[in-house]
Amino acid sequence: MKKHTLPLFVVVSILAFIGGCAPTTSTQKTFNTTEFPSVSGTVLDYQLDPLLSDQQKLTTAETLSAAGQIEASNHLLSTINTQNLSNKRYISFTLLAAGNYSAQFRMQLATEQLDQSRFKSLISRQSSELQQRILNLQAEVAFAIGNYYQGLGKLIKLSRLVKRKALVRDVHDRIWSVVSHMPYQQLNQIENHGFVLSGWLDLAATSRRYQSHPNEQNYLLSQWRRNWKGHPAAKTPPTYFSRGTFWGTNPEQIALLLPLQDDYYTPSHALIQGFMSAYYQTMNLPSKKSLNLPQVRIYDTSTRPIIDIYNQAISDGVEMVIGPMRQSEVEDLILTGDLAVPTLTLNRLDNRQLTQTENLFQFGLSTIDELTQIADRAWEKGYKNILMIAPDNSWGGRSSDFFSQYWTDKGGILIEDVRYPLSVNDFTKLLKKPLHIDLSEQRGLAIKRFINSRVSYTARRRQDIDLVVMLGYPLKARQIKPALDFLYASNVPVIATSHIYNGVKQVGLDRDLSGIEFSSMPWTLAGQLPVDLQPDSQLHTAYRHLYALGHDSFLMARNLNHLEESQSLPIFGSTGLLSLKDGAIIRQQKWAKFERGQAIEIY
Repeated sequence: MKKHTLPLFVVVSILAFIGGCAPTTSTQKTFNTTEFPSVSGTVLDYQLDPLLSDQQKLTTAETLSAAGQIEASNHLLSTINTQNLSNKRYISFTLLAAGNYSAQFRMQLATEQLDQSRFKSLISRQSSELQQRILNLQAEVAFAIGNYYQGLGKLIKLSRLVKRKALVRDVHDRIWSVVSHMPYQQLNQIENHGFVLSGWLDLAATSRRYQSHPNEQNYLLSQWRRNWKGHPAAKTPPTYFSRGTFWGTNPEQIALLLPLQDDYYTPSHALIQGFMSAYYQTMNLPSKKSLNLPQVRIYDTSTRPIIDIYNQAISDGVEMVIGPMRQSEVEDLILTGDLAVPTLTLNRLDNRQLTQTENLFQFGLSTIDELTQIADRAWEKGYKNILMIAPDNSWGGRSSDFFSQYWTDKGGILIEDVRYPLSVNDFTKLLKKPLHIDLSEQRGLAIKRFINSRVSYTARRRQDIDLVVMLGYPLKARQIKPALDFLYASNVPVIATSHIYNGVKQVGLDRDLSGIEFSSMPWTLAGQLPVDLQPDSQLHTAYRHLYALGHDSFLMARNLNHLEESQSLPIFGSTGLLSLKDGAIIRQQKWAKFERGQAIEIY
């Protein structure tokens, strides 16, 4: 009893102090969350004085949350009878609970809190300041679960509450940022959303269609204003449209530097086809201004030094270079120093090698971007112990090494790093050891030998795996997931990179991938783009993605000047939401999940 008496006394004294009641002892302490017994920062269950009021519990829960003890705060909130709270404190209770769940990435629970009928009935009675806070939280939670329309509706209400024009523009900027990230299909559905929301969607859809015409954005706004007179954005447009003249990148000649022979023939031609598909889409858009589409020159880099070919292109009068594609050629180009014309490479060096070279913009299908986003998402969801599965080649090695460093820097643990040979077909043998199935089987055999009788036993996997991160193309992924299921790991979440899906629906084959979440390129998901990409369905997944890279390289060539602005919004490309940072194009991926053999977008 003695070892439990002091902690309980401290807890009761602290709660009483915070609640404004004098403790029964003369010893008073300042509130300190470290006085609660905890493991890894999470306060353990403890007994509460039944005489403490629900008001006092709420006050303590607020203090715990502010100190970062979210789980302890949630535990305390779960003991509160909300019927005993005044309306004002009930509002505080709901906002705290929803905020806690949001911080833990448990958005469905946050949504349920904000949807309580009592809470919704009280909102209109609150001060303007508190209503703004509520609308902000409601909007963020709605966006986090993919309910764009509901979230935008909250921001529209918020814009009506703020009075100063600068604050209205701030809200309009937030609205524009959201619609700029939305799939095109959702922007194009303007019916039944009310005048204001429909107007925002229409403006965003029109702007999206003309991404390759950056110099026409202000003209599009003026046309939109004629059709949507009285719309709040017509009076106070977002900052995106208030920067004066848009300056697109419109060179008269562009050079494509690609290896066109031997093993590089197919990937290079896939990339060229993607580039030209974007070129012709732009040509077919009605335009107020002269298109001034560039002449495209293609140079083969297969047999000559990249520096010689680059200089030849400059001598031929090109004003922009797209390429080279091979990593070694990008490295050689960087060694030459500042470049004569804007140059968009088709491969990216890893983060440690990024360099601020004049006129150099690195663009490619970097796995580093995806692994960074996977690690951040895993951390937000509370995962800590990860098993990594990657191919045993240079790509898999670099990716695993990067992920291991990034994950451990965040405080996570990479408990196993499995490298599989490309020749492997039976992943059950390969994964038995990292899952400790072999140890379980050995224990079972030892028991049988010891008892000297027939013993029925079932092997067990290790229980300390929170998440599997998988790197591989569809053929291997369809073998890895069933192997995990067979080895008693079917309930362990799996996240993969975009290499797992190439946009071709194969429901029968992809049923084996059901449950896997993955970082997805927008072009592989229905309804994301104004015009669907159509690479050859027979191409390998890697080459279909290169087609999309070619498409986006044209889009980037038209928008480099726009992206160089410090507060520019990302470009919605086929390979991701594209932004410029430290001379590199960063791809922010969508999220998808396999369900019954089909890839669907998730949030």
